[in-house]
Amino acid sequence: MSGNAQKKAASRSMATKKLIIDEFKRRLRDNIKSLNDNFYHIIQAAKVNPDDNAFKNQTGKMTEFYTIKNEMAVRAQLMVRASDELLRLTTDLKEFLILHDFHFLTHNIKQAESQCEDTLRQQSHLHQALDTDVSNMLFALEEEIADNFFLGH
Repeated sequence: MSGNAQKKAASRSMATKKLIIDEFKRRLRDNIKSLNDNFYHIIQAAKVNPDDNAFKNQTGKMTEFYTIKNEMAVRAQLMVRASDELLRLTTDLKEFLILHDFHFLTHNIKQAESQCEDTLRQQSHLHQALDTDVSNMLFALEEEIADNFFLGH
């Protein structure tokens, strides 16, 4: 795979991850908002109306009671649903982290290995060049010594 193709694949992968994370954020925001709104409305519905003139007859009181009771039951169910969605979101988030982090780690390990191999190759070439230079210098030095400084007993 060429370098350009790898960059495009990595870019697509990052874009996909960003979209998934944005979706997680949206789900979290929506579910928390649902919990807060429904809790607020349950508390509002639980307040007692001090105005007895609003309920001159018993039918009005019973109608109000059942209306509020049903509204609170529906809102409680919506809170349960939002809580369940948050649990699912937590599971999805864990799964996302596990699956994508291993891929990320594998990619980083392969990249580090290739960088290490490149560095090793460069250092090996440098070592060979230095070894050749030192060998040539030693050979030239030995020739110089042999030609000019004959040590004989």
